[in-house]
Amino acid sequence: MAYKRRVERGAGWSGLALALAAVGLFLLGIGRVPTAIPGAPPPAAAAAEPASVTDAGPSSGVGAAATATPAAGAPVTAPAATAVAPPAGRPDAPLLARPASDSPRILDIGDIRRPRVRAAAGILYNPRTEEILWERRGLDQRPIASITKVMTALVLLDRAPDLDRDVVVSRRDVRRASTTYLRRGERVTLDTLLHLALIASDNVAARILARASGWGTRRFVKEMNVKAAALGLEGTSFVEPSGLDERNVSTPYDVARLLAAASEVPAIARIMRKGTHRARTDRRSVNIRNTNRLLRSRHAIRGGKTGYISEAGFCLTALFELPEAGPVVLVVLGAGSNAGRFTEAGRLIDWMSTTGRSLLDPELPAN
Repeated sequence: MAYKRRVERGAGWSGLALALAAVGLFLLGIGRVPTAIPGAPPPAAAAAEPASVTDAGPSSGVGAAATATPAAGAPVTAPAATAVAPPAGRPDAPLLARPASDSPRILDIGDIRRPRVRAAAGILYNPRTEEILWERRGLDQRPIASITKVMTALVLLDRAPDLDRDVVVSRRDVRRASTTYLRRGERVTLDTLLHLALIASDNVAARILARASGWGTRRFVKEMNVKAAALGLEGTSFVEPSGLDERNVSTPYDVARLLAAASEVPAIARIMRKGTHRARTDRRSVNIRNTNRLLRSRHAIRGGKTGYISEAGFCLTALFELPEAGPVVLVVLGAGSNAGRFTEAGRLIDWMSTTGRSLLDPELPAN
C-alpha cells in the first residue's frame, strides 16, 4: 500500500512539472510564425483538387472535394469517371460510374426551323458527341413496347452464349404471346430466336431467350435493369423481356442511347440490318420480314426496332447514316398509327439531311 502512495505522489509531481514546461514553451513561442507540421499538405493543396464537374455543375456525393473556382474564361475539365465494382456474382469488368448529376447535352438550335412531328415524344441524337440535336418531350418516361427486345438481346449476348444451342418451346412460352411464329414443342436455336425477336418482334422468342439464358426469367429481367443502370439509362425500367407489359418504360433519350450501344454489338447490328430472314425450327422454316419499314426506304438505315402496345402507341427507333456527317439515332414514341411512325421518322431524317445538317458539324453547309 505504501508503494502505491509513493507512485501516485510521484505522478503528481511529474504532472506539475510537465504543466510548467508547457507554459514556458507557450510564452517562448508568442510572436513566432508557426511552421508547417511535417507531412501535412500545404494550405493551397487542399483547395487545388476540383469537384466532379458536369454540364449541370458540380456533383455531390462520396469522394467529392471542395469546388475550386477557375480563373475567368478558363475551361473546366471534368475528372475521369471512378471505377466501381460490378454487382456480386457477375464476371464483368468494373463499370465506369456516371456522375450523379450527369445530364443530357441539348443543343440550342437557335432560329433553325424545327421539324414538324405529331408523335407524343421523339428525339434526334448524335451518338458520337452524345448530344441531343432535337427533342420533343425527350426526357419524359413512357412505355416502349417491343423496343424492350433490344435490351433483351444485349443482355443475352453479354453472356456470350452458344448461339447454336437449341431449346424447346414450352406451353408457358406461347401463353398470351400475341405475336409469334413459334409453336409449342418445337426446337429452335438461340440464333434463330434472336432473329425472330429483333426482325419479326416475336414475343415468344424474347421470352425463351430470357428463360434459356442460364439465369431464368426473373434473374434475367433483373440483369436487364442492371444493364440499364450500367449504361446510365436513369429513366428506364423493365419488368419482363418482351415489351408486352406497359411497365417497361424509358425515355426517348434513353432509347436513343440504348440503340447506339446495341449497334456497337456486331451480332445485333448484323441482324437489325436484315430486311428479311428465313427462320428454321426442327419441324419447318418460315420467311420473316423486318417490322422496320425504313429498311425498305431510300434512307441509309443501319438498324432499329419497332414497338406497339395500346398503352405505348406506335413506337420506332432507328440509326441512320448521313453522307459525310456520320450516324444519327432517331426515336419516335406514341405515334398514332403504324404508317404514321414511319412518316414521322422520314420527316426527321429529311430535316436532319437538310435544315439540321449543320448541327452535326458547324462546317457542313445545310442543303
